[in-house]
Amino acid sequence: MFDKLKPRWSHILVTLVLLVIISPTPIPQPMVTSIRSAIVALESGRPDSALGFLEAAMAFEPTFEGLHTRAAEIALAAGEPLAALDHLEAENSLAPPDTTQACLRSRALLTIGNTAEAANIWKEVNGTCPKPAQFLHDLAQAYLVEGDLTAAQSILEELAFIDPANPDIRVSLALVTATITPERAIQHLRLANELNPYGNSLALNLIRVIENARPADDRSYSLAQVGQTLARYGEWTSAVWAFQRALDLNPEYIEARAYLGLALDRAGQDGLKELKAAVNAAPTAALPHIFLALHWQAQNQPERARQQLEVAAHLDPINPAVAAELGAAYTALGDIRPAIAAFRLATELAPKDPRFWLLLAQFSTANEIEVQTLGLPAARNSLALNQDDPAALDILGYAHLLLGNLRLADRLLWRAVNLEPCRAASQFHLGLLRQAQGDLIRARAGLEMAIQLDRGGPFGQLAERVLVHIHP
Repeated sequence: MFDKLKPRWSHILVTLVLLVIISPTPIPQPMVTSIRSAIVALESGRPDSALGFLEAAMAFEPTFEGLHTRAAEIALAAGEPLAALDHLEAENSLAPPDTTQACLRSRALLTIGNTAEAANIWKEVNGTCPKPAQFLHDLAQAYLVEGDLTAAQSILEELAFIDPANPDIRVSLALVTATITPERAIQHLRLANELNPYGNSLALNLIRVIENARPADDRSYSLAQVGQTLARYGEWTSAVWAFQRALDLNPEYIEARAYLGLALDRAGQDGLKELKAAVNAAPTAALPHIFLALHWQAQNQPERARQQLEVAAHLDPINPAVAAELGAAYTALGDIRPAIAAFRLATELAPKDPRFWLLLAQFSTANEIEVQTLGLPAARNSLALNQDDPAALDILGYAHLLLGNLRLADRLLWRAVNLEPCRAASQFHLGLLRQAQGDLIRARAGLEMAIQLDRGGPFGQLAERVLVHIHP
């Protein structure tokens, strides 16, 4: 909020000075001193301090017209919307309300979550407030948080009219529209792609799936396809809207219900109810069991995940992703041999997919099991299938490190770090290599970088343990 009000500082400062200069009655010196201190605080970018000084000034003369309005502006900048509302009420008791006060009130109400009243006040002043685009953006976001997609869509359309060449606004409008009426979103998606100098792959893919779903003439199917595309791009909240809308139209759409449960989980909510409902409604379908297993994995309950994945593997025995997830569940349970078998099966089912070779290599090296005969060949295969993948370079380099081939490990890990310097695993493995080479200063640097990149995560914690034993 401070950044949003920065351009108004000069206006506030001038107003405060004029309030002192043109006052028809003498002003106590302590009050003048407090106002001057508020001005200095504003110029220094400290709205919280400025608010304190201004409130101290008003303690000398609570009926001084204009100061409460300025205090409300500063309170908003300081992140104190309730204080802003209090000052606006005080100003209202001194003078008739004006547009400035109404605009400030609408922003304060929006900040505390009173979206409806904020929107009503905004409509009453007919958009005459400063920075209307910023307020409309915040209002649209508030509606989205509340799940009122229709209201958000209306606000985003108004924003697009104000700023038609803004690609971010167009993307937001396109995504919301796609989760309500997909066919109406196509024009916005095309504009979003055209306005981005590099194009927008999400927009293009959404156009494709919407167009491909047209022949089915089934809105729920179209929405489910939109939801799956959004999920692939990590737009989980938008995916939730699409799947929920699909289920509103067709409550028996089991696949959409399973995806809704997954999307809720990934959006930070709880999808267990939907996932269980999908499993109960279609016990012989593999997908609901897979998504329920992912839920239990995220809840750190590997035994429950294993149970669901074994059912899924029985129902869909040629799915490499199920085999890989089952390998992860076995690993979490400490069942090493079944985990190896599951990861191997994944590579056999999809031998041209580098991801499954990478998982097998990571499992082998992380547990230091059969590195020479299992991890090293798997890492080589992964890199051969994706030669510029820093993860594959990293794991192949680490495999050579474990096998004592420091020179080759150095070359591979250095390439991995150059390709992706902010990858914690690569920095950690490079730190271990430097330690093995006796270069303790550079070892510490690599390990400390891993900690910074993955603080509290697995590689950050491993780096902390190793670092304890490395002395300058």
